[in-house]
Amino acid sequence: MALLLPVLKGLVNVMEIVTFIQFIEEEAIQSAALGVFLAIRAKSYRGASLGITLLRGQLIPHLRDINEYVGWLAPYSQGCFADFVLATETNLEIYEDILFAKKK
Repeated sequence: MALLLPVLKGLVNVMEIVTFIQFIEEEAIQSAALGVFLAIRAKSYRGASLGITLLRGQLIPHLRDINEYVGWLAPYSQGCFADFVLATETNLEIYEDILFAKKK
């Protein structure tokens, strides 16, 4: 049993590291999404477009890749972050609808 404890501790550490990386990427997505929201509110359509481009082109794919390739090492958070990606993509569709409606 004494030999098993260090192994279990190591597994828990790996799970925590993966979850932390996912969390930091999620925070980047939330920051950019807030920027899009504020840009739309201020009628800065260029700013909103820049944020949407960043989210779709880099941040969301990064979290999706992390979740796909190493998320299985933290199974308790993998589904949550997959749901977060889905919610963010849906939110971007809503923002794009708002942008196109306001441009008319």
